Amino acid sequence: MQGLDKEIVQCFGLDVRNIFPYKDAYVAVTDSGKKLVKRLLYSPERLKFVHGAKEHLAENGFAGVDRYLVTLSGEPGFCCNGCWYVMTDFIDGRESCFDDDEDVKTAAVALAALHRASAGYGAPEGSKMRDELGKLPTYFSRRLNDIKKMKKQARKGKSRFDHVFLKYADHFISMGENALHRLAESAYNELADRTRRERSFCHHDYTHHNILLDGDKVTVTNFDYCCYELRAYDVANLIRRKMRRSGWDISKAELITGTYSKISPLCCEELEIMRIMLEFPQKFWRVVNRYYNSRRSWSEKIYMGRLEEVIVEMEPLEAFLKAYDRVFL
Repeated sequence: MQGLDKEIVQCFGLDVRNIFPYKDAYVAVTDSGKKLVKRLLYSPERLKFVHGAKEHLAENGFAGVDRYLVTLSGEPGFCCNGCWYVMTDFIDGRESCFDDDEDVKTAAVALAALHRASAGYGAPEGSKMRDELGKLPTYFSRRLNDIKKMKKQARKGKSRFDHVFLKYADHFISMGENALHRLAESAYNELADRTRRERSFCHHDYTHHNILLDGDKVTVTNFDYCCYELRAYDVANLIRRKMRRSGWDISKAELITGTYSKISPLCCEELEIMRIMLEFPQKFWRVVNRYYNSRRSWSEKIYMGRLEEVIVEMEPLEAFLKAYDRVFL
């Protein structure tokens, strides 16, 4: 934080009256109101893409975005003590709560409007863009292979995690293989080609803490992971996050898709892709991959808790997928 206030004065011409830590950032109290200052965790070239995406949304009528404040020289970021920072207006409001159906409906409306406004975005010259279009089959195949390799590794282990993982590995491998097969038979490539022509992008981290609510005002924050991608990715992840808070109740998925489609209708092909994404054992892969390959400073108990969460969802998820086929396909 040392010197950050002086850099803000120099770069933005603001009078900084106070600055203090706030979550993973800082709040600067200035003569122009409160500002949120965050350290940049990626390159200035990537920032150009993210900043351009936010400006594109605002220019296309999506006002609910935390736009970066530009410096006196017109840059969206500034350097202090060898680190890059960005600054936005401090947004009053509460984080959305996905336990609340009304908050989820609000999130679905905002997401549909965001996706519509994203169309036609061309990456700025010199920016580092991220393009995930067409890559899903590769990701699925790699993660399935990861699970199979870790299965071999687990046979050499003697921990409780090894035992439980081996007991359920074949079930999740079967789910992954079915998702991969359905993906190959789907219109995925056609949808990716269409999205590429439309040049629309996704938020890619559309979760409750990135959606701030203040009365009727909605602000979507943290576009760090935004990229060219099927909009089905964001919608499927919104459904997944809601499902895990509602026991995989199909009516909640209907609530999200119905609300979203009032703004921007989803076609049958997109609903199929969403179903495939929801079936693929992403969380199972993430938990076992962290256990066998990253070994964070978590205890065995925490890893077991994460694994058991996935196992408990097996039957509700299976029932949900059958209901999804009846309702949407």
